[in-house]
Amino acid sequence: MMHAMLFCTINGFPAYGNLSGYSVKGHKACPICEENTASHQLKNRRKTVYLHHQRFLQANHPYRRLKKAFNGHQENDKAPSPLTGIQIHEKVNKVHHVFGKTSKKSSASSPWKKKSVFFDLPYWSKLQVFRHCIDVMHVEKNMCDNLIGTLLNIQEKTKDGVNDRLDLVEMKIREDLAPREVGRRTYLPPACYTMSK
Repeated sequence: MMHAMLFCTINGFPAYGNLSGYSVKGHKACPICEENTASHQLKNRRKTVYLHHQRFLQANHPYRRLKKAFNGHQENDKAPSPLTGIQIHEKVNKVHHVFGKTSKKSSASSPWKKKSVFFDLPYWSKLQVFRHCIDVMHVEKNMCDNLIGTLLNIQEKTKDGVNDRLDLVEMKIREDLAPREVGRRTYLPPACYTMSK
C-alpha cells in the first residue's frame, strides 16, 4: 500500500492567505511576525508599508548599523520567532468562521480568519518545515516591475512620485529628496537611481 504526504505548498502571497487562513493584508500582514509586524500607514500614498527588516539579519551584520540607508534608526531588535505548527493550531482552533457569501465578517482582531483544511491532516501541525512557501517567480516578477517602472520613470508604474516624496518628508528621512516648488511646478530632486534622458 502506497502512502502519500503533503509536505508543503508553494504559492503566491495572496494564495498563502487563502491556504493558511491568515489575513495577509493590513497592519499584521506578516505571518511570521504576527502581532509584532512593523507596519506604518503612509499618509499621502495611503498604503501600508512594512519596516524593520534588518532585525532578521545576524546581530553583527553591518546593515543593522546603517541609519541613513533605511529609516534613520539603528536596528537593535531581535527577529521574532516563527510560531510552531502546534501554536498555530491552538490559535486557529479558537476561530469560528461560517463559509458563504452571506456570512458576516468576524470582528475579532486576530489575523487568523479561518482554520485551514490542512489541519485535518494528523501530521500537519507537527511538520518541522514551513508549511506554506512563497513562490519566487511571483516575487521576482513584482520586484522587477517595480524596479523597471521606477528606474525608467514609467507613468502609473513608478514608485517615486510627489506623494512618495512627501511621505519621506513626513517620516523625516531623505530630506534632500523633498519636493520643491519652482514657480507653479513641483520639482523632484533627482535620486541616486534617477536616469536622465
